Amino acid sequence: MAAGRCIARRPFRAGRDTQASLPSRQGRGRGRIVTGPAQQGRCQPAAASPLAIAVLAAGNFVVGTGGFIVVSILPEITAGLDVSLAQGALLFTVYAGAYAIGSPLLISMTGGIGRRRLLLAAMTIVVASALVCACTRSFQVMLAARAAAAFGGGLYTPVAASVVFAAVPEPRRGRALGLVFAGLQLSQAAGLPLGVVIAHQLGWPAAFLIVGGLGALSAIGLWWTLPRRVVVPVTSLRTLLDAGRDPKALATVFIMALHACALILCYGLIAPLVMRHGGNVGLTVGAFGIGGVVAGLVMGRVTQRLGAVRARMLALGSQVVILPVLSLPLVGIAPLPGSLLIVQALLWHLLAGGMMIPQQILLMQRDPERGAVVLGLNATMNYLGFALGSALGGLVVAGLGYDWLGVAGGVVAGLAVLVSIYSERMYRRAGQTL
Repeated sequence: MAAGRCIARRPFRAGRDTQASLPSRQGRGRGRIVTGPAQQGRCQPAAASPLAIAVLAAGNFVVGTGGFIVVSILPEITAGLDVSLAQGALLFTVYAGAYAIGSPLLISMTGGIGRRRLLLAAMTIVVASALVCACTRSFQVMLAARAAAAFGGGLYTPVAASVVFAAVPEPRRGRALGLVFAGLQLSQAAGLPLGVVIAHQLGWPAAFLIVGGLGALSAIGLWWTLPRRVVVPVTSLRTLLDAGRDPKALATVFIMALHACALILCYGLIAPLVMRHGGNVGLTVGAFGIGGVVAGLVMGRVTQRLGAVRARMLALGSQVVILPVLSLPLVGIAPLPGSLLIVQALLWHLLAGGMMIPQQILLMQRDPERGAVVLGLNATMNYLGFALGSALGGLVVAGLGYDWLGVAGGVVAGLAVLVSIYSERMYRRAGQTL
């Protein structure tokens, strides 16, 4: 949420303009961290510049590329480490698990650290882990480095979103969040293919070296562009426990898990599915990535125009409509030809890929005191949804066949819509409508 902490040197009392305080360990005096809306004068929060937003997006590009690059160059890595593909798959499994568990825990434990310093520390961890992966030939060491990269990414992405929410005026907030989120989407569309090219031309360690170099540049940009004073609520493990006991917060983040599950249930097996229909896997995956990038860039504007609740429902509902099209052969209709599969992939991610933006806005607006902690929980649910969707997709194919993937994905997407409706009813009963 913040790029720094705002210290009040005078005696402090919590009142209408503040929500909490915490003794500061910085500076020579016994100051306090102001955690509510901005105070007057020296505690006036600084707004993030467009350049700072672009740098935050670049950091997300590094996090996304570094996190998922092993998927695209796994055969090269396993050959270099002399392990099987099944063992090599642990490199992503460990990353996903460490991200899901570590993100909310680390965010809650680092609530008293200035946001700029925390983002720099997170990016430093990502860079260091990439360099270790590039240099080691030990599978166990690489597993540890992948877990460290997940911890860095699990800190960086939610905290970056919270910084945007705190440091960008409301009229520009949706677009700024969209741009920062687009960095992740761009990593899927451009970062991973670039990693494949580099690995084929220069060897797989070079791909990790590139990630480390880009991360170092991002860290420099963060240091120079992020505002030093953005007011944030101070979080702790108690904050995480409170969020875990809040049924409204849990219902909201569960929506993310279901949405991610439906998406990866079908997309995780998109290659064999497209090949069965005679399509071009590369073009289809590329269209999917382009749709995600565009979604990140435009969903902020859509959210500002429609409101976060309606924008989220648009993203959730799109999968209910689009995914069952993959199961047309079940009702005697010929599957889509390759060219229309490309169009479907583009529309699918264009409409569904930006769901994270209104979701984050709703979480922050309805639970500002818990701040980045609820975003960390949301990130955890995102990765748990990926894991569940991947497993469920395999079960569907093994038990029913590829033609049932679209139906299964549509059912899970429908559950996400129902939970979203139920969640909104809970907030209306609590008087927290938006």
